[in-house]
Amino acid sequence: MPRPEDVTLAICTRERPEMLTAALASFTAVTPPGVQILVVDSASTTTATRIVAEAAGVDYVRSDIKGLSIARNLALHTSDRPIVVFTDDDCAAVDGWMAPILEGFDAPVVGAVTGRMLDHTLVGTQPSPPPRRFTRTIEGIDAGHGAIMAFRRERLVALGGFDPVLGAGRRLAGAEDLDMFCRILDDGAHIVYDPSCVVHHVHTRADDAYTALHHGYGLGLGALTAKWVRLRALVGVRLFAVATKRTLSRAVRNRREPRRRDADLALFRGFLGGFFIAVRFALDGRVFVDHDPPAPISLGVETRRGGDD
Repeated sequence: MPRPEDVTLAICTRERPEMLTAALASFTAVTPPGVQILVVDSASTTTATRIVAEAAGVDYVRSDIKGLSIARNLALHTSDRPIVVFTDDDCAAVDGWMAPILEGFDAPVVGAVTGRMLDHTLVGTQPSPPPRRFTRTIEGIDAGHGAIMAFRRERLVALGGFDPVLGAGRRLAGAEDLDMFCRILDDGAHIVYDPSCVVHHVHTRADDAYTALHHGYGLGLGALTAKWVRLRALVGVRLFAVATKRTLSRAVRNRREPRRRDADLALFRGFLGGFFIAVRFALDGRVFVDHDPPAPISLGVETRRGGDD
């Protein structure tokens, strides 16, 4: 079984130093000694993120090109440890959260372990479902959430890393986590979902921002589906059918709750738009070719710093 010294915890962040401060306070308090905590700054426009990381005594690395997948790939190449765990800067750790991840990687066939993200307002009210193991490519869309996911680093690097065109900070602003889950499963590895590994989500967007967030998720999900239609047609068609049925069914169920209904409809519009946008993109293996990356944002400072420097 891996040890804490085998793990890097990567927290990717951009322009949210206050949230990052709270997240680091939470994770440093309950993460086992020996785990490397790495803040990945996704092209923030000030040095505030670096200052927060230095104050917390954790490692720091910066990408001058924004994009969540780009930041996650930088974490993969910065770490030299066999396991990389990803969480978000708007999450808080629960005591004991790391143990299920270490246990999950005891079997060599497991390529990823995921946990459960709970809204902080629902803590203590949600029963814990049983653990699950995923083995089929299409199950990647149900295998977990980017807020708490762990991987064997070498496998992700061999698969080409996260798709840089997908995820927050890019037009197709979602599904980079689900895309990676699908690719790991398609590569023959298993994914373990262990709900006893819990993080709390402490920032919920409201009104128009909530709807826009779901539209971005939909764009990414549509792009993921377009990719798999081209890679493995049957898998792609099934992904399209499942995503369409689920999204429209939720919109119907939530028709009397305008906030959730509007978010579901925005997700579906984004899903269709993302599919037709990405179906024209060039592919390099199982990753889209990033022909139009964001312009670099340079602060003229060091890009990498260790917490003990």
